[in-house]
Amino acid sequence: MAGYTQSEPPEIRTIASYLRDERILQIIAQIAFVIIVAIVTGLIVGSMLDGLAARNLSPNFSFINDHKFFEIGEAPDWYTSDDSYKEAFLVGVINTLRVVTVGLVFTTLLGVIVGIFLLSSNWVLRTVSRVYVEILRNIPLLVQIFVWFFVIVLSLPTLNDSLRLPGEGILFLPHRYLLYLIIGIPYFIYARRLSADQPFRQLAKSAGFAALIVAEGAFVLIRDLHGQGVDAFLLLYIIASVVGIFAFFQGRKWWWTTAVGVLMGQVVAGTLFYLGVLPAGGFKPTTSSVILLNNRGLVFPQIQATSRFSEWMAFVILGSLVAAVIWLYAARITEETGRPIPRGLYAFLAIAIGVVLGWFVVGFEPAPSTIAVEQDGAIVIMEVEEAREEALLTPEQELELTSSPLRVTLPERRGRRFVNATTLTPEYLALLMALVVYTSAFIAEIVRAGIQAVPRGQLEAARAVGLSQAQTLRMIILPQALRVIIPPLGNQYLNLSKNSSLAIAIGFADVFQVSNTIINQSGQSVSGFIIVLSTYLLFSLIISLIMNTVNKRFQLVTR
Repeated sequence: MAGYTQSEPPEIRTIASYLRDERILQIIAQIAFVIIVAIVTGLIVGSMLDGLAARNLSPNFSFINDHKFFEIGEAPDWYTSDDSYKEAFLVGVINTLRVVTVGLVFTTLLGVIVGIFLLSSNWVLRTVSRVYVEILRNIPLLVQIFVWFFVIVLSLPTLNDSLRLPGEGILFLPHRYLLYLIIGIPYFIYARRLSADQPFRQLAKSAGFAALIVAEGAFVLIRDLHGQGVDAFLLLYIIASVVGIFAFFQGRKWWWTTAVGVLMGQVVAGTLFYLGVLPAGGFKPTTSSVILLNNRGLVFPQIQATSRFSEWMAFVILGSLVAAVIWLYAARITEETGRPIPRGLYAFLAIAIGVVLGWFVVGFEPAPSTIAVEQDGAIVIMEVEEAREEALLTPEQELELTSSPLRVTLPERRGRRFVNATTLTPEYLALLMALVVYTSAFIAEIVRAGIQAVPRGQLEAARAVGLSQAQTLRMIILPQALRVIIPPLGNQYLNLSKNSSLAIAIGFADVFQVSNTIINQSGQSVSGFIIVLSTYLLFSLIISLIMNTVNKRFQLVTR
């Protein structure tokens, strides 16, 4: 029949034809590789298990409940040396989280600031930031930890000569400081409101800075330190102030206005000082040391939650919810109408009102007038004030009777230690500072690259509509730069969490250091390292989950 074609019979493939197929060969090679790896791994694991069994050290996790004598220097109050390995390991996890969580916050803040300074038009800020980044990111972290610990922290004053803030005793607060605030705040607000295109704005700002520097310098160098051989430094001080102000305004459009402003400010301040217009007296309040720093660590007040803390937190949560509603509603209005609303200020005020209102409402609740205390081995009912005078109240009862939601106690020295205080050990301080400074150098470069990735047209458009430099950075540049910054920023967060394991070098009791001691005492090296690896893996997964969620939030939504 016309148009009829006979179909060819299907080709019968032989084993040889399969073996000549490249895809089949790749699959066979992959299967063979997996089998070989499994066999080798099984032989290694089997040999390891046989060796451990011969020494009666077969891997298991029952050792975690064993009780051994185990002291930890960074342990909380609830931990004792008689606790099990499980509690000891939990202490290590808590210490690691203390370093990582605080370190992530401070390294982010420092890295963002330095990253912005890297692009500053001011030569001094830009150069110092570049030197900071290039030096710190090229020095090994372990070396920096040793420097912070052995060179800086351990070189601090001894316990008897602690650095105190504020100084203990009578503090002298000059009246001129109040005058600086009364005159300076309105003056700089006025100067800030002037148009950036007006030369007078730069003249006013430079004059204000120069007047403040010369006025305070005259008091310090002539009156407060008179007769101590420092009068000759006055000329040098004035020259340094001129150079410093010029450096601050370096690269600005009208350099001559800076020169005139510096001259005017110095003349006005010098004249006022010479005529005795600036007050020389001051307030003399009695102060107690709040923060103490020595080679044994950093000591600051202890903050404890009282029995009324939960009631106060209800007001704080309510204020936070109101702030969130205000934030979302204002954002919607701005998006629909284009009208700018200071939603951050309104949200802050909502939270502040909740905090303050809750504090007063809870504080006005009447406290019990009597309490049961132990006296001479018997339980007696006594007036609260009488029991307090006779020091019969326990710390728990003091917290129960306190009218405020939080109880703040100042450090009190007893012998060679401080009580009623929170102490950060030298090991913690050195590790935290090293991690923060080291990681911030990398974050600064990420921020710089992210800002430069924003098209220059965005910056020019912001200037065209009259936005200030701060508004441009906050509203235009950083929101777009975050799309580039967040992915590598997550890598640096992971690096910080894993680099915290270097704490073992200076004896800080983190997860790795505590686990190493547990392994040495129990002999369960395999089980111990499995727990350590799983812990750090969990930390990394949590950080990755959070950063991926944030990254998804800032990415552009496309089809």
